[in-house]
Amino acid sequence: MFDLWAISSEFILLVALILVFCRLYIQQRRFAREKAEFEQRYVKLTDAGLRLLELKDALEREQEKSEKLLHNILPARVIADLQEKGASAPERFDDVSILFADIINFTGIAPTMEPDELIVELNDIFGEFDRIFALHNCERLKTVGDSYMAVGGLNRQNHDHCRDLVLAAMEARDYLAKRNRRPGARVWQMRFGVNSGSVIGGIVGREKYIYDIFGDTVNTASRIEHASEAMKINVSGNVYKKLRDNFDFTHRGMVEVKGKGALEMFFVNGVKSSCQES
Repeated sequence: MFDLWAISSEFILLVALILVFCRLYIQQRRFAREKAEFEQRYVKLTDAGLRLLELKDALEREQEKSEKLLHNILPARVIADLQEKGASAPERFDDVSILFADIINFTGIAPTMEPDELIVELNDIFGEFDRIFALHNCERLKTVGDSYMAVGGLNRQNHDHCRDLVLAAMEARDYLAKRNRRPGARVWQMRFGVNSGSVIGGIVGREKYIYDIFGDTVNTASRIEHASEAMKINVSGNVYKKLRDNFDFTHRGMVEVKGKGALEMFFVNGVKSSCQES
């Protein structure tokens, strides 16, 4: 009887151990399965996180491209208004400076060139002009064919916009003259004209829109440029009055202008030696 009880106890203990082992085994299998599922979810989340980072980087790159594109067609102040308010209302600027420059005999030269050669030449010249005018706190407003238009003072913070625009025009002219002296370079001659005064500025268009400025000041600046001469900077009386203490000018007298009558004009000779930066 004793032996049977001992055997029964051992059997019960063995069964209990087997049950514990089975339970532990089942738990281990469950834990292993849950671990595998967790690792799979972790990998999926990691992959999803990486994809999100890639999408974020792609979106940031596209945003940078969009902002660069906007800066090519809109002034920085207008872009800031669009980003902050969603709109940019037309406004009057009491004092800005406007430059027009165009290539002499462009309509005669252009047909003799291959299209890609012509575009490369214009991109090279106007691309350098963009850099020069930006360095002088001015900005290109637009190009129309061979005509280049730049403006200073739209940000309302640069009170020396007239001086800066003329300095930029001088540097742009000197760059073109130097470019013309390169061996084998095609020679381009340009006229420059500058005027100062009030304008109205705003976004024009709905689907294909640009920022433009309007007013008699703009029209006069265009006439001033057309009355200029090859590689010379022609300015109005308004510009002369602003800069006569710091620049040397040649007085041209009253020059007849289409649609405007006689206008007083001056050629810019350069910065006065007493005002040149050391």
